[in-house]
Amino acid sequence: MRIGIRADANESVATGHVMRCLAIAEELKSLGQNPLFISADDFPRPLIEQRGFDFVSLQSDWKHMEKGIEQLQAVVDKYHIGLMLVDSYYVTKAYFEKIHSFTKAMYIDDLGKEVYDVDFAVCYANYYKELELEERYPSNVRLLLGTRYAPLRREFSDLPPKRISPEIKEVLVLSGGTDPYDFLLHFSQKLLESSLFETLETIRIICGRYYDKYDELTEKFAGTKKLHFHKAVKDIEKYMLSADVAVTAAGVTTYELCAAGVPAITYTIADNQEGNAKSFQKEGIMEYAGDLRREPVIERITGLLDGKYRDFLYRNRVSEAMRQKVDGKGAERIARNICRILRG
Repeated sequence: MRIGIRADANESVATGHVMRCLAIAEELKSLGQNPLFISADDFPRPLIEQRGFDFVSLQSDWKHMEKGIEQLQAVVDKYHIGLMLVDSYYVTKAYFEKIHSFTKAMYIDDLGKEVYDVDFAVCYANYYKELELEERYPSNVRLLLGTRYAPLRREFSDLPPKRISPEIKEVLVLSGGTDPYDFLLHFSQKLLESSLFETLETIRIICGRYYDKYDELTEKFAGTKKLHFHKAVKDIEKYMLSADVAVTAAGVTTYELCAAGVPAITYTIADNQEGNAKSFQKEGIMEYAGDLRREPVIERITGLLDGKYRDFLYRNRVSEAMRQKVDGKGAERIARNICRILRG
């Protein structure tokens, strides 16, 4: 029996769901499994097949997942899927009830909106206790909860200790798979105009796979030697370890930065990122600069870089706390639990 992974990626939802599923798929592969990725359309096909995994497109509507249930059942029957891992914010209770009628089901849930008809659920979010999943789900549903289940690529499971520099010389800036509010462009310009710019040696801007203004960005700052632009990098952990501070949207990247021990400032561009940002700030691990859609985030970030984050002792303390929070082995733990469910 094979394992199916139902996740989408496109210009609207970016790559976060698929990327964390790919991390789990890599661990499943190391355990002798051959997972099959299933998406609504062909958009994520190159990303998935490039990593060596089989891919099937349902040719359905990614926003209305129930409409593709018949196509999904046909795939389950054809490929002998014994368990379906689902990772999407567009699921419904009825969707899982239908899936569970023809195969075992698992859900990666970091919203906690509903109690779904599944065999087990994963919530690796730092704020999982606020969702009260243990109280809400029946006892026969296996729950994998907390940051020890953060599904990161294997490269994050064995990183060397982060060396904290006495001064901030290199800043890493990330926006996730997309950048719908042009943060990278506006932040680069603001940093260039600030007094902080003179004290920095390197600013690395990492653009996501679906970032469509890369040429415009590189042309605008072509003469600025301190600014370095990269797109869809495969070895992000190397850039993280090189940086003194990171600035990032508060998605999956926050957990990667924890595993790498890189002091970070977060901002949000979507409602589902707010829990991450606020929980890490509450624990004193990462400062939250606010919601880019309605707050002066860029000004707050530059203020933090030029203020609180200049403190070596502060950066050293949060770096150690971050590494204790996430060890990078979450994908392996999830994969082993999937195999147990599949066998049982």
